[in-house]
Amino acid sequence: MSEERSVEREAVLEAEPERVWEALTDVRLLSEWFADEAELDPVPGGEVSFECEDGERRGIVRRAEPERELSFTWARPGEGESLVTFRLEPLELGTRLVVVERALEGPLALAGARPLAGAAWSARLEALELCLGALVLA
Repeated sequence: MSEERSVEREAVLEAEPERVWEALTDVRLLSEWFADEAELDPVPGGEVSFECEDGERRGIVRRAEPERELSFTWARPGEGESLVTFRLEPLELGTRLVVVERALEGPLALAGARPLAGAAWSARLEALELCLGALVLA
């Protein structure tokens, strides 16, 4: 039995869930904080493709509940898949965003799915905060 590999990070953002959801699903905004190039069809079964500093990752949207939860699988070519889940929780003055990336079980997990390091997710959440701040100012 394989050991579960996962990373979880959380941020409290000074933006309403609608704006955070837009930043998670609009490819123009994703390219500003998440990946150099991004494609995402935010419906279950929709395709995702991200060109990150460590290579391209492709996958499928598993769940898309506007302003509540977005999850998708992704993997680099030749590696196992992991599941990325963003959960949004409205707060009085913003949104709590929790991101969890978990290596999936099964044959692909044996190929070596590697969730992003916690530092990489922390950096992405900081970039999201900056992106949302720029949106508020615009």
